[in-house]
Amino acid sequence: MNAPKIYIKDPTILTRTDFDMLLMSKYDIFYRRIVEFVLEDYEGNQEDDLLAVIIDDEGNEFAMHLPEAGYVQSLNKASEYFLKIEEYETCSLIKTLIKNYE
Repeated sequence: MNAPKIYIKDPTILTRTDFDMLLMSKYDIFYRRIVEFVLEDYEGNQEDDLLAVIIDDEGNEFAMHLPEAGYVQSLNKASEYFLKIEEYETCSLIKTLIKNYE
């Protein structure tokens, strides 16, 4: 799958908190992408570490990468989201993936 594109106004003025809030506004696609991304890597189908592309209002693109060292932390965040929406099958998949990367 191609990395999803997330549109924002001006990424250069975002603080870490602002960026986290932005991702929360796009959380479903973002957290699903994390799970899909790590699963693709586990299955040997991941071509690179490009997680998403951030696009500002001027059309500038910024690549967001997820190296393997960040998998467990990212999966834990995704798990919180999927627990909140009671999507337990995805939570089970996440738990399995975390065990494989710890």
